[in-house]
Amino acid sequence: MNQLINQLQTKLFTGRLNLEARDGPTWTLYFRLGRLIWQAGGSNADERWRRHLLRYCSNLDVTQLERLVSPQENYREYSILAKLREQKLIEQQQLVSLIASSIAEVLFDIMQYIEAKRNGNNPAGQLSHTTVVGEVPGVLLAVIPTEEVLKQATQAWQEWRDAGLATYSPNLFPIIQQIELLQGQASSKQIIALVDGTKTLRGLGQKSGRDVLALTRLLMTLVKTGAIAFSPTPKLRQVGISKETGNPSSAVNNSNSSLKTEEDTVLQVAPNFNKVAPPATSKEIVSPSSAVNNFNSSLKKEENTVIQFAPPAASKAIIDVSRPLVACVDDSPMICRSLEEILTHQGYRFVGIQESLTAVLNLIKTKPDFIFLDLLMPKVNGYEICSQIRKTPSLKNVPVVILTGKDGIVDRMRAKLVGATDFLGKPVEAEKVLNVLHKYLSV
Repeated sequence: MNQLINQLQTKLFTGRLNLEARDGPTWTLYFRLGRLIWQAGGSNADERWRRHLLRYCSNLDVTQLERLVSPQENYREYSILAKLREQKLIEQQQLVSLIASSIAEVLFDIMQYIEAKRNGNNPAGQLSHTTVVGEVPGVLLAVIPTEEVLKQATQAWQEWRDAGLATYSPNLFPIIQQIELLQGQASSKQIIALVDGTKTLRGLGQKSGRDVLALTRLLMTLVKTGAIAFSPTPKLRQVGISKETGNPSSAVNNSNSSLKTEEDTVLQVAPNFNKVAPPATSKEIVSPSSAVNNFNSSLKKEENTVIQFAPPAASKAIIDVSRPLVACVDDSPMICRSLEEILTHQGYRFVGIQESLTAVLNLIKTKPDFIFLDLLMPKVNGYEICSQIRKTPSLKNVPVVILTGKDGIVDRMRAKLVGATDFLGKPVEAEKVLNVLHKYLSV
């Protein structure tokens, strides 16, 4: 697929590229002069559209937005975005981020489908493609950096595959399969509140402010114990927490406490996206008691990942979605890990961003309450990123603390001119990090 997109770029193609599978989904990519401008189709396209609207237009009513354009309108979603831009209800940077993010997501899904079919040795399931010259939306909202979006999608897919998740689509809906396996767990309230059966893995990541890869890896520990399963369709579950006990409500019907039908077992995307995995063999069956123990040991292995349901045992704090989200933009993995450890131990949520070129896009997407920003990075330096942050409406009031090994007056003056809030010297120290957070962030 990468080769095909590169060919269309070289030819300065304007029109649509249709990618079709005989036994699966269909995707459409729109190009103008060889550059990607929009996408359509695929699994849960409506959910993808609404999720991106919520992410980038959170202050607007989605239902009202969809009334801006007739249901019969060509390129309806794109036309809604055009209306929003025309009425100045969305900033250009937000618009670019929304379109780029949705295209990257579709490219990821296409890559996953192609590899699943290839590994399944199913030539009939391979994608066929056709191009239609000139068929594009009449209005050009944004020209997306195609190489960057393609690189982003490829990297995301490689990380997903390398994590052992190649056969699991992020478009699946996690559902609670055996609620009793969650009882007594420190994170049970958070898990039950999050996994209500109405959101995909991507949707849950967005709702919780967590990276979808790390969140899925953590949920897989519960899938292996039988506490959670994945479904291709949403399945609303009425699960509550007892105020008296803090445990899952005993009012939950027995029929809801364990999913018995084959369609509710763990679903995989290969070799067929809609195929249901067979029931476990006798060797794979896990008793409730051993499942809880396995979950505990699996959870401990995940404690050092960026995303956590609960912090390590050394800390008594509980990370929840109401806590401030702190971002670190630094090309050094070591700095990101150091800050992550300091902050998550104190109950803060954390996101690390190491790619400077897409830093602002990622910040708009994650909506942090506080930003640590490295001064010296390749491609784009901290001064430029800070300046962009201050020009972005959704970020302009977020505290930005510059991380630097320098302490020159010129550097400080220049950083202040582009809107930096304060400075923090490297290497980072827990006491100084927390002091600067408490100074500028109301918790």
